[in-house]
Amino acid sequence: MKPCGWGVPYSVDDVLRIPGDAVLETVRGYRIFVDGRLLHEYSGRRLGDIVDKEAFIRYLLEGVDVVHVGVSPGRLSEYSLVVDARGHAAYPGRKALALQATVRVEPPREEIWVYFYSDLVGYGWVFPAGDRAAHVGVGGLAGKEFLERRLAELLRTVRGEVVRVSGSPIASGGLKPGKGRLAVGEALGAVMPLTGEGIRPGLISARAVYESIAKGKPLEEHLKTSGLALNVELQLRILSLLEKSTPEERVRVFSSAPLELLERVTAGNVEPRELLGFSLRYPAFFARLGLKAVARG
Repeated sequence: MKPCGWGVPYSVDDVLRIPGDAVLETVRGYRIFVDGRLLHEYSGRRLGDIVDKEAFIRYLLEGVDVVHVGVSPGRLSEYSLVVDARGHAAYPGRKALALQATVRVEPPREEIWVYFYSDLVGYGWVFPAGDRAAHVGVGGLAGKEFLERRLAELLRTVRGEVVRVSGSPIASGGLKPGKGRLAVGEALGAVMPLTGEGIRPGLISARAVYESIAKGKPLEEHLKTSGLALNVELQLRILSLLEKSTPEERVRVFSSAPLELLERVTAGNVEPRELLGFSLRYPAFFARLGLKAVARG
């Protein structure tokens, strides 16, 4: 029931191949709006997939015996290995808020729509969800009443039958591994702070925890080598810029963002060696973001 567009970018292939029966839609297009004005649109190559989360989890658990038992926190010291997977409730950093409606739509959508707003550090979305359904949501650093009004505006645009509405905090303050603490997913902060993407970062964090256990090295090292730490930090810096900007400045940031860079950053798969190249191709934009030092580092 947690708000989630069920979307994973194409870079999930670097982690694992999602089985075909767990894919609801293949996303090959998008539209990006700023304050209701169409800014970018694209259709063509595969950008990612919309997954059936329940089917995907069943696939991940094939051949695994799962036993649910209640354990008092005071008894955790009795266990040789504890991995915190309690989600946002266990996350010690800053959280955003997200609201989402599941909507029956005609005709079904095959592209994602993304809505940026000058008065919100966050965004709205319309993602296809298979079987003539869509996930319509909005999230960011704002209060519930504000997000409810913005969600109502989006629902009038989509014009569909609302099946249910859900809401939840979402970790948005970056990775917080902690000394000697093993955690995965939102409990770790494995969520892309700017986009709210959590499925693929959760998978990457789980692999990093496994490698930390198997190789006996700190979790932070494996988060770094996986590329997750870099991409989370990159989105955190952009989020920080948007927080400090006026509404007019945010519009300029969205409008001047190079599409190539925007796609890679939102997909969360920028590699360290690429940052210098991006900064050299788009020096004015990097200077506005205050990322010049990162690109050269």
